[in-house]
Amino acid sequence: MGSRHSSTILKTVLKSAFVLTLTGAAVLGAQNNDVKVNAKSDTSVSSDLKPVAASYGYFVDHYKENVKTNATPDTNPAIALFDNTFLTYWNPTDDTKTNQKVLQDNLDKSIQITNGASQAEIDRSYLTDRRDLRYNLISGFGPYAPAFIKDTNAQTDFNAVPNVPLPAGSPYSSMQWADENSPLGSAVKLVDIAEDSAWSGTGTPKAYIKFTRPYRQSDQVKVNPYLKNVMASAAANDYDFPSGHTTAAFETGETLAYLFPERYQQLITRSSEVGYDRVLAGRHSPLAVMGGRVIGTAMTAATLNDPDNKQLINQAYQDTQKDLAKAQDQSAKDDFSDYQTNLKNYTYRLTYGFSPIGDTTKPMVVPKGAEVLLQTRLPYLNATQRREVLYTTGIPSGYPMTDDTEGWGRLNLFKAANGFGTFVDNQTVNMDASKGGYNAADTWKNDISGNGGLTKEGSGSLGLLGNNSYKGGTTVKAGTLVAENNNALGHGNFTLAGGHLTLSAKNVKVNGTYTQSDKGALNLTAGDKVSVSGTAKLGGQLVLKNVKGIKSGVTIFKANRLSGKFANQSLPKGWHLTYTKHDVKLVR
Repeated sequence: MGSRHSSTILKTVLKSAFVLTLTGAAVLGAQNNDVKVNAKSDTSVSSDLKPVAASYGYFVDHYKENVKTNATPDTNPAIALFDNTFLTYWNPTDDTKTNQKVLQDNLDKSIQITNGASQAEIDRSYLTDRRDLRYNLISGFGPYAPAFIKDTNAQTDFNAVPNVPLPAGSPYSSMQWADENSPLGSAVKLVDIAEDSAWSGTGTPKAYIKFTRPYRQSDQVKVNPYLKNVMASAAANDYDFPSGHTTAAFETGETLAYLFPERYQQLITRSSEVGYDRVLAGRHSPLAVMGGRVIGTAMTAATLNDPDNKQLINQAYQDTQKDLAKAQDQSAKDDFSDYQTNLKNYTYRLTYGFSPIGDTTKPMVVPKGAEVLLQTRLPYLNATQRREVLYTTGIPSGYPMTDDTEGWGRLNLFKAANGFGTFVDNQTVNMDASKGGYNAADTWKNDISGNGGLTKEGSGSLGLLGNNSYKGGTTVKAGTLVAENNNALGHGNFTLAGGHLTLSAKNVKVNGTYTQSDKGALNLTAGDKVSVSGTAKLGGQLVLKNVKGIKSGVTIFKANRLSGKFANQSLPKGWHLTYTKHDVKLVR
């Protein structure tokens, strides 16, 4: 994230004030230690990890105050949430555009997006409009969707586009989206609580803000042709901001992602796509769906932190994992199978291409309780570490809709699901493979910077895919660390004290010294190489596989100065190693 996130590092003893008691902490049984301090790497953290209270306090503590009788920012946190963002562009008390440029850009983007819609987007946005708000997210399950539909009794009465535009007043889906008494009823019930509770709606904020929908601001906004009669006949007080469909999409998608993190990024990408569909249809403006993401994410975190939901959350997680973990249908359609496309789309929809309107250098703020959103996706990290992940993966300040006081608008959950963006402090990661899932194996895809370093403990396997530049060095004590990029190990010394270093890149660099103890094992495929800028001391085991096509004399290890030898070698038959002061070669 750059120097602005590390320039204010103030070491302080972690206090219970921001080691939050998360309802999700008990989800994985032995994970109750999740809210405890990791004494090896997290006894001190940046003071910037502390939550910042808004005018209402913290959203997760006051979210149930979003009721119709609380109709002003002074009484309703779901309205006050937008005090520093949308309510600085628009004054609802006298219908004044207080930032005409931002609101004109907002309308222009609505015009551009609706006029550029493909037929496939028109069809999809129609179905998104008509279906139950929760049913809309099932497509994010991809190959797991058939099992989810079957075991929740999910259904919809909108499966195809009409031949002619719907008549005015046509109703939305009248079917129950899923059954709370089904085999996956606990998951259905949790989603219903997250999305359908009396306090989670956007009706009260909409009624206060009173911002006109884009198709009524300009006839250049091209409405969905199947919905033109429905939209033309909508009530005058059917307002734009914030988008209810988008709010529900993030409440549902993030809840399902919590229950089934194996599809975490795909589900939240579908959440963002629902918002985009609302813009495509002409129903909502980009600012309105960005607002829906903000309030939907805050509502989800509040629901998952609510002690009243603890037992249900645990049951829903266990049931979903048991039901879906081995239920892939490879023949099922998967609209979110391409990682790069998901990344591109989700990232664009965080800002919708708006230019910054404020200071872009403010430090990241992590809302109270937001770490619960990563509880099952990064289960081997403690609560403080997950806050640091959110802190180091957030988007820059200064963009429209990003700078609410608590920081909900700057969260980038897609990037956060890829692990740390920066090692502000030294991090110890302890993965227990016996727990399965991401505890057993995970890959961090971000380019990790920062002054801190990484220590890998536990029996699990952690892959580093990013072009890393962190400076604090790397130590492997147990389990496996997989270098999936030539610069995966960043800068600083590397110590293989135990466990395995496995190469999944051709020329992995160590920008410092290399030390391998007698308990460490280096795993290579012939053709891979470790290049060390400093001195290297070898020991322990070398495991080398697949010499097909490899010529005798290839260098597999190189250093400025080399000492020691691998004590144990597992090589293909007929091959051996030769050592010099600077390298190790594979010969036959």
